[in-house]
Amino acid sequence: MKGHDPTGKPMIVFAGRSNVGKSSTIRALTGKRVRIGKRPGSTRSELMIDFGPVTIVDIPGFGYMAGQSKTAIEETKTNIVQNLESWRGKIALAVLIIDVSLFRELHERWSNRAEIPIDVEFYSFLSEITPNVIVAANKVDKVKPRVLQEELNFLQTELKEAVQTKDPIVVLTSAPKKRGISELSSLIDKILVEQGLEKPRWVVT
Repeated sequence: MKGHDPTGKPMIVFAGRSNVGKSSTIRALTGKRVRIGKRPGSTRSELMIDFGPVTIVDIPGFGYMAGQSKTAIEETKTNIVQNLESWRGKIALAVLIIDVSLFRELHERWSNRAEIPIDVEFYSFLSEITPNVIVAANKVDKVKPRVLQEELNFLQTELKEAVQTKDPIVVLTSAPKKRGISELSSLIDKILVEQGLEKPRWVVT
């Protein structure tokens, strides 16, 4: 049901721009056959997954959505923000999926328009509503190995500048190849345990 979690369990929210691999990452972690769209903006409303001791939340991708007007895109973004605000006390942690292969290019494009890059904007917002944010730098397989560390450093620098009170927690992932997924699940488990919460049974080892 949109905007409502019927389970009442602690939430793990997966957020990110359209087409960055949120649903693929959730599938790699949980084994659940969540929807995976072929076009940006395919996921239009949040999906709640009852997963043992927690609720996994796949929120719609923000930013560009194929075939949608600017008004519709803004409405989707507003709904996302309002729902996240309403869940503030229920969110155990948030996982922000970022396409590390495109982050610098998109960051520079937004910055050149004197606008806050949307990835950075949502990192700041998520950090306001929960102290526990993990950034999954996804699609690492699309980055040339010789520039990977440079791209990672750029990402970490921009996130640190946005939220200066803490160092960003970043894990490199490639959801389809299951790269970094076990590291991601371990980080999630660590945060849950620190809150005295039970760990779910991930499908990764």
